[in-house]
Amino acid sequence: MKMDGTRKWAAFWQRPMVKRGLKIAQLLLTVAVLSVLVDYWRAPVASVQAAFTAFQTEKQPAPVSLAQLSRERTLVLYFWGSWCGICRHTSPIIQRLHEDGVPVLGVALRSGSRQEVRDYLQQHHWTFDTLNDEHGDWSQAWQVKVTPTIVLVRQGKVIHSTTGLASYWGLKLRVALADA
Repeated sequence: MKMDGTRKWAAFWQRPMVKRGLKIAQLLLTVAVLSVLVDYWRAPVASVQAAFTAFQTEKQPAPVSLAQLSRERTLVLYFWGSWCGICRHTSPIIQRLHEDGVPVLGVALRSGSRQEVRDYLQQHHWTFDTLNDEHGDWSQAWQVKVTPTIVLVRQGKVIHSTTGLASYWGLKLRVALADA
């Protein structure tokens, strides 16, 4: 007895492996949507003034703004803390981007005095430029709710942000797309 096309497809969808595959696909889609929603909710929102306010860092003794630093290339603005466990995994990725020539500005959130932050960076061999946000002023201005927070800034405007653990290749791709 031959099955017609409709019955073949009905039988196909009833197979245990197909049902399991559909459940896995549904779960992955749900996780992806929730991840995007959580990133959107935790995304920093900077005032226009924050992008144009001049500041100084260890490597930028002359006042400079994010708009200036991101004029020609996408800048990775990285909010981190010496006390943050996930930052210990993310910071080496940020350092690698810096070594690849990607402009990076770290913001050390409530991580101690200027000297303590300098010592911490040196101890871990991280050479990306860092602004010490000892009292949390920058994180408040940017409404950063969690560390690590990574913000891509292009010509003074936020073009992408993410929080938590990030991959080197994911960030590298986002920067390349922003620079294209």
